[in-house]
Amino acid sequence: MIKKILFVFGLALMAQLIVACVICDCPPVKTIYFTNKGASLKNMDSALPQPMIANSGIISSANYGIQVQLLTAQLSLIKPAITWGLMQSAYACSCSDDNFIAKEDILSLKVFSNNDFDVNHPKDADLSSYFKVKKGVTLISIDDYVKSSKDLSYNTRYAFNEGLFLQVKPSIAKKHTFKLIITLSDGRILEAETTEVELV
Repeated sequence: MIKKILFVFGLALMAQLIVACVICDCPPVKTIYFTNKGASLKNMDSALPQPMIANSGIISSANYGIQVQLLTAQLSLIKPAITWGLMQSAYACSCSDDNFIAKEDILSLKVFSNNDFDVNHPKDADLSSYFKVKKGVTLISIDDYVKSSKDLSYNTRYAFNEGLFLQVKPSIAKKHTFKLIITLSDGRILEAETTEVELV
C-alpha cells in the first residue's frame, strides 16, 4: 500500500517537474505606481471603424463621441521579489501583465459646451447626463462608470478610453467645443477641450 502511495506521489512530482521545465522567457511582473497629469480629447464617430477617431469637423449627433486619453507619469516601480525553490512552474506560458496602480482615484467627470445646447442647457451648463460611457458592448452613465471603476479597482490609465457618447441631439447651436473637467481624489482638477465639431 505504501509503495502505491509513493508511486502515485512520484508520478505527480515527475509531472510537476516536466511542466516546470518549460521555458517561457516571461519577464517578471512589475508593480508600477502612476499619477494622472492631464487629459487629451479626440472627437469620435461611431460610424467609423475602430478606433472611430474622426478627422471631419461634421459628425452626426447620433454617432458623436469623445475619446479621453489620460496623460500619466510613473511615480515608482516595485521590482518583484526573487523566489527560490526547486521548481518554478510556468504551466501554459502565458505571461502576466504588469500591475498599474494609480495614486489617485477619479471622483467625477463633467462635460460642458462653449455654446447653448438646448433650452435647459445654456452655454457652460453641465451636459454630463447627455453622455454615456462605452464599457465593452454597453453604454452606462458617467456616474455609474466612475462608481464601478472605484468598486472594481479599475485600471484608471484607460478610464473613459472607449469613449463618451452623446445621447441627445442639440436643439439650439450645432457647433460645439466640449470641455471635460475631471476631479481627482487628491483635490486636483484636470481639464481638456475637444476641437470644434458641428453636430448634425
